[in-house]
Amino acid sequence: METPIPFDQLNRSAPDPPRSGPWDGFLVGPENELAQAAIRELARGQNDRSPLVLVGPSGSGKTRLLEELIADCIARRPNAAVALMPSEVFVDACHRAADRDTPAAWAELRRSVREVDLLAIDDLHGISRSPLSLAELEPTLDALDAAGASVAVSLRNDPGRWAGWPRRLADRLQVGLTVRLDRPGPATRRRYLLDQVRRLGLTATAEALDALAESAEGYRLIDGWLARVALMARLDRRPIDLALVNTLIHEDQFANASVSIAQITQVVARSFGLRPRDLRSSSRRATLVEARHLAILLARELTGASYADLGKAFGGRDPKTIRHACLATTRRIADDPALASVAEAIHRQWPMAVTGRNSTGSSESLPQT
Repeated sequence: METPIPFDQLNRSAPDPPRSGPWDGFLVGPENELAQAAIRELARGQNDRSPLVLVGPSGSGKTRLLEELIADCIARRPNAAVALMPSEVFVDACHRAADRDTPAAWAELRRSVREVDLLAIDDLHGISRSPLSLAELEPTLDALDAAGASVAVSLRNDPGRWAGWPRRLADRLQVGLTVRLDRPGPATRRRYLLDQVRRLGLTATAEALDALAESAEGYRLIDGWLARVALMARLDRRPIDLALVNTLIHEDQFANASVSIAQITQVVARSFGLRPRDLRSSSRRATLVEARHLAILLARELTGASYADLGKAFGGRDPKTIRHACLATTRRIADDPALASVAEAIHRQWPMAVTGRNSTGSSESLPQT
């Protein structure tokens, strides 16, 4: 029999009050305690550790830490000028300024990111395929440093592993403090689930929370699953129990099992501005080969297809060529954060790969052919 969470810990009719300030409800564990300490120090205006570089995989809570940094800074210094933007917003602003190509357009952009006391950019690797944005970022960091402002960025890989980035920019980001964090472990995930269930005013059994904590690796997946299972529980007018959680996990696995090589090819081609038939062609153009090899690797990981089947799907290539493409792309993802970012974004569309793969860049769990 399943054991319900005690009523004094989880009361459906009396959820926790709204957050009252920075860090209220923020969960600190061994995976993020150093990063949280560094963020709080930066929020106090001690910019001698700037730029602060948060390095960690998707789902480790980097975005939440930057949000708390901004909130903490505002709470401590209400008159401070702060800016938090995803990398794609910075890229879009640079390209809009370039399209207008007037002194006023560039002045407006630079005023928004350089005349601040604190600039935070989330997922910095998102600018890596925009030479214009890379060229703008370096003088932006210099201007902020000269003004005594603070900078914090998040990314998936250490700047020392940024193949293809301007060397001075990579060096510039390493002069401050680099802090690594990881996805929450099982104990931290369970604490986070319990806090979220209590905050939402739901009722859950201990076994259901254990199953969710065991199956979901990062905060994003936990939040997504919890929202879905909470809706299922409300529709059925029942607590969140193990049966509901198992149904959710089974549905995700079934949905991912149905992904096809054609679907993956289409998504990868769109990400590179290509057509699916381009990836099946005989062209050896560098950008096209990169996209083709990524599509082959993701199709291998997400569908479990054999090298022979993949060869047929990608223009009649032989299995040895397909195997080489998988191995070469796995190595490249390890050394190219920009490609890793693209691969991870695509992989998140099918988070529970049928091969049991846990993170982009590892093919150890792939079936052998």
